[in-house]
Amino acid sequence: MVHIEKLTLGVLQANCYLVQCAATRQTAVIDPGLEPERILARLHALGDPPVAAILATHGHFDHVVGVRAIKAQTGAPFWISREEWELWAQYAHTHPVYLNLPPTEPVPPPDRFLAEGETFCIGALEFEVIALRGHAPDHLGFLLKSTRPMRLFCGDAIFAGSIGRTDIPYANLATLREHLHMRVMSLPDDTILHPGHGPDTTVGVERATNPYL
Repeated sequence: MVHIEKLTLGVLQANCYLVQCAATRQTAVIDPGLEPERILARLHALGDPPVAAILATHGHFDHVVGVRAIKAQTGAPFWISREEWELWAQYAHTHPVYLNLPPTEPVPPPDRFLAEGETFCIGALEFEVIALRGHAPDHLGFLLKSTRPMRLFCGDAIFAGSIGRTDIPYANLATLREHLHMRVMSLPDDTILHPGHGPDTTVGVERATNPYL
């Protein structure tokens, strides 16, 4: 059994997910961006469960600048792909200024670099790491395989009715479409997609209605 909560944070309304194994209370925090105090308050309201990992789908600031606060409070390790750290996340604290926001504290160095094909467990929950490149060069998705239906935490690769922007540095539309067709559209129709912005959707709905695929 899994318990999932979504917090929509900051001016870009980015989704952060708390994913908890109901049997062990082990919890993953996925994509903590702005307003980390809200994430910590919600964890406290849930009884301060043990945080097994802080995961980032990619290194854009609205998905990682909360890592420092969460790590400081919980002691949890931070996991991200290597290229997202090197190209984006290590500089993410400077990027809010482009939206006339103050800079944040630097994101701490990762404790583990994730790559496609790896698996990890949060309590009894089994995840597979899949590549969803295109919006960001080493963007990852986290596929929760041990639930039915399966669930994919897909960051900014695909949204309900849309896909991630590719008019930004290091982005590529052809790469994004290729990865979505090979890695997402190949999943069962009932697979639930938990995107980095906006509402949840399913593979089947996006297969039938998403005009960008």
